[in-house]
Amino acid sequence: MPPREGKSTLVSQVGPLCALADDPDARVILASYGDDLAREHSHEARALVSEFAQLLGFTLASDKTAVGRWRVEGARGGLLAAGILSGITGFGADLLIVDDPVKNAQEADSAAHRHRVIHEFRSTLMTRLSPDASVVLIQTRWHPEDLAGTLLAEEPDRWTHINIPAIAAAGVSDALSRAPGVAMTSARGRTRAHFDDLRASVGERTWHALFQGVPAPPEGGLVQRAWFDRWRLAHAPESPVMTVIGVDPSDSGRGDSCGLIAASITTEGVVVVIADRSAPMTSDEWARAATQLAHEVGASEIAVEGFAARETYTRVVSDALDRHQRAHPHTAHRPRVTSWPPRGSGRGGGDAIARSSALLQAIETGTCRIAGHLHGLGLEDVAVLWQAGQHQPDQLAALVVAHDVLVHTAGRPVEFSVPRGRLGDPAPVTSMGAYLRQRVDRGRTA
Repeated sequence: MPPREGKSTLVSQVGPLCALADDPDARVILASYGDDLAREHSHEARALVSEFAQLLGFTLASDKTAVGRWRVEGARGGLLAAGILSGITGFGADLLIVDDPVKNAQEADSAAHRHRVIHEFRSTLMTRLSPDASVVLIQTRWHPEDLAGTLLAEEPDRWTHINIPAIAAAGVSDALSRAPGVAMTSARGRTRAHFDDLRASVGERTWHALFQGVPAPPEGGLVQRAWFDRWRLAHAPESPVMTVIGVDPSDSGRGDSCGLIAASITTEGVVVVIADRSAPMTSDEWARAATQLAHEVGASEIAVEGFAARETYTRVVSDALDRHQRAHPHTAHRPRVTSWPPRGSGRGGGDAIARSSALLQAIETGTCRIAGHLHGLGLEDVAVLWQAGQHQPDQLAALVVAHDVLVHTAGRPVEFSVPRGRLGDPAPVTSMGAYLRQRVDRGRTA
């Protein structure tokens, strides 16, 4: 829900009291991005207990009344409030409430911080739960790969997603199932006009994160979703001129995602994305995955973005190709391994947006298209969520590499062999296709 509409009051302050009124032995953990915010919610909840003890049916234990940790009188239940990165230990939970695990857009844009939050949530908070525990997460969706986005992508059947945007819009999840354009009934009395004025004031990213519950406009930012749909192909080209595997490498594999894209170029000069195998992988894992994908699609080149470790990355892929050939000795095809951008080429300079400019134009104009659909936090979804100032999605970075290699194939030297008879033979030149299909009788040569 939009800010100041009562979600934290309802869930983080009244919610624990409802749980304890139902079961005084229930243990509640309330976590937020910092100790101060978590304890502020706990302070308000504790004040409500003092004011409405008769209605709730319980009071606070005299020996456990600290703002960050209090207990119900005569029972085992109570509440522990702390920052999500505080290392909560020694306290189990029948109800876990996580309210704002990241403080702002700057924290959300930091991949390292997102990974720490996700790791702490899974390794610490989730391990404190009783078998029948419930978990509630309230979060501003600043980034598609934040805690909420990760849980919804990896465990969609385990979580119920409740989103009430300020104004219903196509492509934005709405728990109220309103028609596009209908504003929510605001607890603060805000109208459609008020929301429109807020949108003009705060800007598109803040509007969609805070008021619509999505990390970016559903129609896209730097990349428009309509561009993919307008130029989409039903299937991969049957006889491409060349196929390339583009790799945006990763190292650790622990939340560090590798962009791994296969793309082909047609005789008309259209680049077609045919596969997306991007995932968190170590260098050995993505090298094997790139090798496997290259053989599956008949790629003639594996191009690895080499800003960080050019020689190391190409050697890792070459070693993976060697192992693949030893395991498959009858495989004659071996793609070449290159590092991108080529030395001295002048390509690949500037920031991520500058490096992507040719690709973005190609996607918009239809000279770069997608075969089929690549959804589920795949290339399409992360591309349309990419905003200026954010980290470039790994899938898109890999496509930048593949696209650049393919569009520059026009400048490569090509050798032609022309079948013909003996020197001075007056017979007409035979086409290559007819020459390769002709029957050769015994004792004669073509």
